[in-house]
Amino acid sequence: KFEAWLGRTAYQLMPDRFYKIDASLEAIEGRRIKEWDDRDPDWQPNEKGEYVNDYYYGGNLKGVEAKLKYLKDLGFDMIYMTPIEESFSYHHYDVGDQERVDPWLGDWGDFENLCKAAHNLDMLIMVDLVFNQTGIHSKYYESNEYRDWYKYDSQGNHICWYNFKDMPECNTLNKSYQDAMTNIVEKYLENGADGIRLDLAEIFPREFLLALQRVKKKYPNALFVGEMWNFAISEDNSKKETSKVLDGELDSVMNYPIADAILRWVRYGNYEHFKYNFKRVYNTYPQSVQNVLLNNIGTHDTPTTMTMLIGERMNQDPFSGRIWDIEAPWRHGNNYFDTYGFRKYESDNDKLLPREYEIGKKLTKLALAIMYNLPGISCVFQGTEIAETGYKDPFCRKPYNWKNNETDMKEFVTDLGMYRKENKDVLATGKIKLIRVDNDLLIFERYTDDKKRIIFIANRTEKGKYVDHIFERSTEETKEPWVGPYGYLILRSEA
Repeated sequence: KFEAWLGRTAYQLMPDRFYKIDASLEAIEGRRIKEWDDRDPDWQPNEKGEYVNDYYYGGNLKGVEAKLKYLKDLGFDMIYMTPIEESFSYHHYDVGDQERVDPWLGDWGDFENLCKAAHNLDMLIMVDLVFNQTGIHSKYYESNEYRDWYKYDSQGNHICWYNFKDMPECNTLNKSYQDAMTNIVEKYLENGADGIRLDLAEIFPREFLLALQRVKKKYPNALFVGEMWNFAISEDNSKKETSKVLDGELDSVMNYPIADAILRWVRYGNYEHFKYNFKRVYNTYPQSVQNVLLNNIGTHDTPTTMTMLIGERMNQDPFSGRIWDIEAPWRHGNNYFDTYGFRKYESDNDKLLPREYEIGKKLTKLALAIMYNLPGISCVFQGTEIAETGYKDPFCRKPYNWKNNETDMKEFVTDLGMYRKENKDVLATGKIKLIRVDNDLLIFERYTDDKKRIIFIANRTEKGKYVDHIFERSTEETKEPWVGPYGYLILRSEA
């Protein structure tokens, strides 16, 4: 199932922040453009005290197309893009017009050309679609014609997502809305997209997800991945846990629980948390789902991987949220969040000290190596391969630094990509078994039915470690492998 997706290595990018080419932008009211080299986010409130996302850098679809070969050479054979619909904000999660590509990003012709160019390089394109909410500047919100597409409280007021007043929620149970959004999915697939990532899919009702799946009759190989921050697991009446991915609603999910497990183990040695998340995912999700899980160790919604692994204020306690849930010190009761204080802290601590930077790179390499050896699609957020730093939005969403002279991390990522291709016979569909995890070492096995095996050993400490009896045969070569500081070892055997 989904054979074309198996063993892929993905790169997540934000088109406005990646690369621009031939960009002569016509003015659009409410937007402003920044110079690419001005990489400090505009994090402070405007004169009305509002935190807006009205500044763009001018990256576009032609820019993504121009850099496909660059990404291919880094070992990536799949692109996952954040939304490209016309919107008010640069991130495009406040949809303005679902049927129109944002004019500063390009048009449908540019999108189609990007997909064709990617396919010529054996690369797949996945797009992020936003159906939970629109923006208040949306053509839908501003017209009575679409009134029934929205949610209202008992007083007739619009219900807004997370109380963001500029993001009214849509009524995904409305049949007209379901039909219209199904057509949007089909429009992307018609124009060359290979897969769809559904923003906030974990809160969609089953009826809406099933309506979208009707497109599969025409595009059976399209992969639908849902944003899901927790486990894609439900309990039946006997308290038995079962996967809720393969019930006709979604094909796969973003593997955030394993991302958190990797980051917390690499940084803190939290092995019990790793073991718990590992068992829940890999003992419950069907193998066919595991094969296409969208793995990550950082996205546009989290701090950068480097900052999560070495920066201050990360959340160490797994019982109070994920490692990236760092806002607690700025919460004051249920109705007040000190946005200014939080963002000022992020701004003041955006850069790492030289020693932190070097250790952060070592830890990032280790976390990447772990992710690249897991079942599913490894997905790297833009800038990770140049050791980008930064806390949460907007500091994790800087424009790509094309003047960065970081080569060590790029070479490392390239080597990992080559390794995945050379070992695709095991990594694409092989099962996984946890052998050992403690405060210092992580050992797991990937194996196939025809007895091909890869043993992966990671050492998160600053001292080298010996590991006894990895293979079930006693030879001097395999008896006591040594794993270097912040290092890993890969051992492969065949029947």
